[in-house]
Amino acid sequence: MKNAVTAVLLLFVAGSFVFLVVSETRKPTQSTTPVSPTALQGLPGPEGPKTDSTVPDPAGAKRAETIVYYFHGTMRCPTCLRMERYAHEAVEEALGAEIDAGLVEWQSVNYDEPVNEHFVQEYGLSASALVVVSTGERSTSDWRSLERIWDLSGDELAFKTYVVDSVRSMLSGA
Repeated sequence: MKNAVTAVLLLFVAGSFVFLVVSETRKPTQSTTPVSPTALQGLPGPEGPKTDSTVPDPAGAKRAETIVYYFHGTMRCPTCLRMERYAHEAVEEALGAEIDAGLVEWQSVNYDEPVNEHFVQEYGLSASALVVVSTGERSTSDWRSLERIWDLSGDELAFKTYVVDSVRSMLSGA
């Protein structure tokens, strides 16, 4: 009995070690994604992020032409929280003029809440996701899931560039 317990514990420790090594080796160390200079316009420079002291009045505001949804569950890992932060910063900092003009809107949505369950079916959600939806002249069936966020989660600049390029592409109808 004592040998069996020892063997099980050793297997558990070995399995944990293998999981840790595999997790660490899958983390990106450097971006190989080309960065578009136009996507970086509006991102924070050495002086820090741009700030806007005005708060839009939600009363009577019409729906934006493009909504950037960050979908998450109730339980959130550090990577999911980081991806939400990167995406929100990219949208707010690089697309501030589009937000002010009512063209872009940011929403963070917990898909585990009963009122938001329809998003799971609508966008095929199975984990945290960033989805860009066109609500303008095109119908809300025009949407894109930005699946590369998981691959880019360890590279802030490439992540933000990808998000901004994707939102601008949706805005242009491309």
